[in-house]
Amino acid sequence: MKKMRSVNIIILYAQLLIVTFFVSEKTNAQPGGDQSQIVYFKSGNGPLWNKQQLDSFLIARTSKRSRLIPKISAAEQKGDTLVYQLNLVQDPNPTDINGRYLTGQPLPDFNFKDIYGKEMKLKDLKGKPLVINFWFAGCIPCLSELPELNALKEKYKNSDVIFLSMTFEKKSTVINYLKKHPFNFIPISDVKAYCDHMTDLYPLTLFIDKTGIISSAEHLMPPLFNYQVSKRTDQLDPSLFEKNINAIK
Repeated sequence: MKKMRSVNIIILYAQLLIVTFFVSEKTNAQPGGDQSQIVYFKSGNGPLWNKQQLDSFLIARTSKRSRLIPKISAAEQKGDTLVYQLNLVQDPNPTDINGRYLTGQPLPDFNFKDIYGKEMKLKDLKGKPLVINFWFAGCIPCLSELPELNALKEKYKNSDVIFLSMTFEKKSTVINYLKKHPFNFIPISDVKAYCDHMTDLYPLTLFIDKTGIISSAEHLMPPLFNYQVSKRTDQLDPSLFEKNINAIK
């Protein structure tokens, strides 16, 4: 009996050692791979920043008038260190033709037809949140935002949010443009006077609440810092736009 008990104790002890070994190996393996990669950001001949230092710098340079948008121009991998080269772009806070900040203003009235002939009256849209993107065909930043804007439209397709696009371009120009570059917002063309009143910054995206007040106005969609992909430098981060949409729903 004592011999059997001793054998059982030995077996149990061995099992505990095996379990301890595997737990230790798993724990030691977790910090490896991408999690051990060091990421820095560098602007021109400036110092190397980690993400926290970059965010602090950008917040310190943000004012009522403008903010800095960091755009990745290159990425260099050196061992386990990844360095993003940044261009810091001054992004002004959007204003109307009179120099008044758009955020907080009531959206000016409109009565237009989309390119398919359907009437779009602001009074008929009251009580619904609106997202309006102002763009034109030769605008490179406008084009770069299209995939993310389409994805937002798809994400909120079952909500009551109305997505409009407005441009001073002619109807024929818009139709030809959309054949090459699908844009799933309701397209409104030939509204130069309205566009001129609203902005001289393109692209411009307005987020209007159910009472018709412009809740937020964004000139550029911020870039996405993708630490897993060092080759692509043109990805955009729609999270700010999502936040703005959720605020007006």
